[in-house]
This record gives sequence, structure tokens and C-alpha cells, in this order.
Amino acid sequence: MPEVPEVLPRGAVVGPFSGPRAAWGEHLERAAERYGTAVNWELYDDRGEAGTARRIAEAIVAEGRHALVVGHFNSAGAAAALPVYRAAGLPVLLPLATTPGLLADGAGTLLRWCPDDRAQATDLLAAVREAGHGRVAVTHDGSAYGERLALLVREGAAVARPALPSGAVVSDGSGPATGGVPVPAALAGAAPPEVLEVLEAVDGPGGRDVTALVVCGTHVGAARVGRERREAGFEGAFWFTDDCAVDEFAELLGPSAGPASVARMRGGPEAHVDAAFAAATAALSEDPGRTGRTLLAAVRAHADRGFTALGEPEAGSVGWDFVPVPVPAPEAVRPPARHRPHGRAYDAIVVGAGVVGAATASVLARHGARVALVAPMDGRQDHATAWSGGLVRSFEADPYLRGLALRSHQLAWGPAALAPGPYGFMATGSLVLCGDADLEQAEKGVVELNGAGVPAELLDPGVLGARFPGLSVDGVTAAVWEPGAGYADPPRTARVYRDRALAHGARLLPARVRALDAPPGADRVRVLLEPGGPVEARAVVLAAGGGTGEIAGHRLSGADAGRTKSIRYGFFQHPATAGLPTVVDMVSGVWGRPQLTGEAAGGYMAGRPVDEWDVPPGGLATLTDEHVAYIRQGAAARWPWLADPATRFLGGRQGVDLYTPHSRPHLGREHADSRIVLATGWSGAGFKTAPAAAELAAAEALDVLGGG
Repeated sequence: MPEVPEVLPRGAVVGPFSGPRAAWGEHLERAAERYGTAVNWELYDDRGEAGTARRIAEAIVAEGRHALVVGHFNSAGAAAALPVYRAAGLPVLLPLATTPGLLADGAGTLLRWCPDDRAQATDLLAAVREAGHGRVAVTHDGSAYGERLALLVREGAAVARPALPSGAVVSDGSGPATGGVPVPAALAGAAPPEVLEVLEAVDGPGGRDVTALVVCGTHVGAARVGRERREAGFEGAFWFTDDCAVDEFAELLGPSAGPASVARMRGGPEAHVDAAFAAATAALSEDPGRTGRTLLAAVRAHADRGFTALGEPEAGSVGWDFVPVPVPAPEAVRPPARHRPHGRAYDAIVVGAGVVGAATASVLARHGARVALVAPMDGRQDHATAWSGGLVRSFEADPYLRGLALRSHQLAWGPAALAPGPYGFMATGSLVLCGDADLEQAEKGVVELNGAGVPAELLDPGVLGARFPGLSVDGVTAAVWEPGAGYADPPRTARVYRDRALAHGARLLPARVRALDAPPGADRVRVLLEPGGPVEARAVVLAAGGGTGEIAGHRLSGADAGRTKSIRYGFFQHPATAGLPTVVDMVSGVWGRPQLTGEAAGGYMAGRPVDEWDVPPGGLATLTDEHVAYIRQGAAARWPWLADPATRFLGGRQGVDLYTPHSRPHLGREHADSRIVLATGWSGAGFKTAPAAAELAAAEALDVLGGG
């Protein structure tokens, strides 16, 4: 038996976890939770939108971390995404996508677990005829999905079907049907007619004699059509297509719907989702290293049904039931709206997937909140985390920031110092060089750090110069020395927190946030996405860094957020850098650290403040000759070896951070009654304080949720 891996294999689950189709995403959510002990199922919210589905597929393939994909529910989204997966050889299981022909170009990388819509159309017409209807009209809700399905139903009417097809049944709705059962009394009529006449619309020629109306479309749109037809006087029976086979459909349709039936995958959609997850989990548990076609062959072997060579379910293994639409519960006995099961609104949306946003989502998900982490996933690295130098220490001259840094040490950096750990932490020791104006806080800080269990001491210039000969001490009054401090890998740290959030059930929602709509007294915040429509949450954490001011609808919109500022640093190699620790110079503003791993290993990072403001978020992994000369010229006063022509430039980076006028972050609710929590404006201090900042931001959001 293979050994249990230290890291579980990953599977991507893509579906509509918000938006109007979210009731279907709940099937995927429940299965991911049931089968989450052996596989890390990471949830991506495509909101039922084809363009979003394609972007998610591209992001999943680019990350290259997932063994397979389960989803997409929406067939249009599946059609858009499947070519991306196919080109990468990534297996895809389709438990609910019903469009005919989806697997035609699958190249052996797909398995469909459900019947398709052509069979639905044929079986639906046979069931309508068996119920005694001789004249039926077909309509749709105006959606592309509904229009396509209505066309399949009309095409199916051209084929004479004297009886129910083999394997198709009419169910009484009491449970999964395993064979033919009597037609329910509510649907029974005269003996099945010789011919079933299908009309274009109930209000067309001959429409007065129509006894059944087939309504095709999404469950929201079909419910609207049903209500409108009843109000217009139609008294016959409704037959709704399978998107309506969700619990909330009866409530949307209303209590005056009259006789109505709905197509449902045999055994219910949840059974097909569960079967796909069960087979995938069994295959990956047996051998976590399986990939591609080898993995798909193992999934086939563990499946509860057979598949054709193309990946379609074998004939007779799946089919369609037709069940009555239940009468919705009276309003008096329904639970309050906020306690009803739903998938449209999140408990919390975290805007920004840098280290602060990802860590906040992790805390919220760990506390059981239904969380979405919103980030573009377009390959651009606009957040400051991507370009941070990753300096980690507990001393800050500002007492508030020092408190955050000390708490972050307790949450993350202290334990991480024992080894590289999950964050890629490297202990180099840290010096904060202080002038006369900083000495009081330096003395207080050393006492606080030692009292909190963080070793620290105050060094005078003589000791400092003797211990670190590659460092000039001109203008330095004293230095705070933390031997256990150093630096970590910022992008890796953000990924770790994101993975923790996903492991606790958070969803990734790929989009940019355009605006927040939070009317006073409302119990939801509408988050306007680009691209895509709005999504709702009971609380929003705004951790968008330099992009904060570009998002409308909150207190910091526009210039009130602060000002963005460029940050640049280079990596240099010179013998005099040997033994130099991480340095932050409060006298001149320069900073630096050794680079122990990676492409610039053996070099020393040196940065100098740049007086460039109001720049767009983003970053680059290059510096111009002018940038390098600027760093050398200004930082040589602290590191004289930078002026040596023999010093080699190894590479550099430039990024953007959001600076506030008071150099303290915006952290907390934007005002006392707001559902918007701010966690932005770090003025260059965000990385090392992120674990504590996330803890506080999440606590504020949970307080919002606790208030209803």
C-alpha cells in the first residue's frame, strides 16, 4: 500500500458558488466537504459565467498544482474551459454538464457522469405523452441555454415515440427511481394519444387546446415564465427542464403554480456529483502521484458506472426522472431568510489576495465563515506582496506597528525561525539603525521585545562597526539588534495562507472589484465585479493595497486611501557583504538584507526610497541603469562597497505600496455600523505585520457576521 503523503493531492472544483445558479454549486460544495479528508478540493467560483470559467481554467493550468478538475456545472462554461484543460492534458470530470457533444474533442481527458440534454428532450416528450397530453407547447426563458434546450425538445418531437423509452421513468418523487412506476394521479389523463403535437407557443395558433407547457431555461428564468403564464390564464400542466430540479425552485415558482413536473437526473443530481468525487478520491488515495490519462483510467476503474471510449456514460447507466414540483412551505413556517440554505451570498468577501488578504481569508474560513477570496487571476502581479523584500522583525519605532509585529512573531515568524518552514523564512539577524530622535522608542522597544520573549539588544555605534565592518555607522546613535529576525518569501507566504483558506472551504473568485454598494441599514454588501455581475456578502474585507482608491463605494475611495509610491531595490555582490544582516536605516531611509537562496544567492539586497508618487499598482522584475545608479549613489553612504566599481549588479525589482499620511494602516471597520472592514495602507510595513493584521481584520468581520 502506498504511504500516506505528507501533502494531500489537490483537485480543483469549479462551479457557480455565487450568483443566480449557486443552488447547483451547493452540490459540489457538499461533495468537496464529504471527500476532503484524502484530497484537498479547492473551490473556484465561476458564477455560471463562460468567460469566468475560461479564466479559471487558464489559472488552474498555469498553477500546475491540481491532479484533476471536477466541474464545470454550466455547459457553456465547460465548453469554454475544456480546450484549455485538454491542451494541458488535465483530466476533467463533468458530473452535471448536459450539453450534447461536449466530449467530441476531449482527446480522452474527459468523463461525463450524467445524461445529456438530447436524451432529456426525448424522454421528457415521452413522459408528457404518457401523462395523457396530446397537444403541448414549448417555450423558454430567453437565455441561450433555454433557447437551445427548447430547440432540442422541438427536434425530439419530430420522432414518433409510442411509449416511454427504455430506462426512462415517471417518478412519484419519493426517491431515486429504479424502474417504471405508475404515472402519478395528478398527471394521469386519457390514454396516451397516438401523436403528440408540439406547438411553438401556448399563445400561438391552436394554443387554446394546449394541455401542457414545456418550459426550458434556468431555474430562476423558468420560474418567472411559469408565473407569467399562470397570470396570463394558462391552466394546463407545466413541465420544467432539469435546471429547475433544485430546492428553491418551488419557492421561486410560487404556491399557485398548479400541476407541474420537473426533469431530474435519475437518482438526483447529487448522486452523480457524489459518484464523481468518490471515484476521483479513491483513485488519488490509491496512488497520489497519478496524473493525466493514467489517473483517468484509475477513475474509470473506481467508478460506479461504465463509460464509452469517448467518456460518455454507457447506455442504460444514466437517465431522466420526471417528478412533481413540491408545493412550497407557507411563509409562516419558513425559516427567516438569513437562515435559509443558499449559495448566492457569502458570509464574507475578502478583496485582495496578497499576504494580508489571503491570511484574513484563512482566519475567516477556519472559523467556519463562507468566504470568497477575490483576485483577478489574470497573471498580473499587482499586489505589493509580489514585490516585497520580505523583511521580518519585531521592532518598529511606532508602538502600534510594534504591537502588530510582536503578535505576528507569535503567530508566524517565531515558530518559522526554527527552520525555513512554510514561509521560506531565513534567519539573518536584523538591525534597525536609529538616530537621536528614535532613541527613546528604541530603548522602549528592546524592553518590550525581551518581555515578549523576542531576544533583542541595543548596540552602540562602536560595537556595531566592529561587529559589521561592511556597514558604515555615520550618523547612527544606536541600533536595535534582533538575532532571530530575517526575511521570508512573500509570494510563497501568500500562497500558504491562500492554501489554508481553500483547505477550510474558502472559494476563489477571479475578478477585479469595481465598486462596493453598502446602503445604510442593509444586511448585505453588493460587490460589483469586472468582468461579471454583482455578488453579495454580509461582510467585506478590503485588503486591496495600492488598488484601494480605485474601488468606489467606501470611505477610502479616491485620494482618501493615501498615495501609492514606487519601491525599488537591487541585488549586489561584493566580498564586503559577508556576514551582513538585514538592515533598516531610520536615519537615511535605506534598507537591505542578504539573499541566501535563488537566482541572486550570495548577493545583498539594497533599496533606497524613491520620490515617485501616485503610480499605478504593479511591479517589474527589472531595473534600468538609471535606477541602479540611483540606488548605488544613495545607499553607498551606509554600504561603502556599493561605490566600488567591482561590485556586481545581479538584478532588481520594483513595486508599489500604498502610503497613508500618518504611516499607519487603515485597519478596522470604515465606521461603527459598516459592513466594510479595512485592511490596507501599510506604508511599507505590511508583510511582517500581516499575520496580526489578518487576525484583527477577521475578528472585525466575524463581529459584523455575529451582529446579523
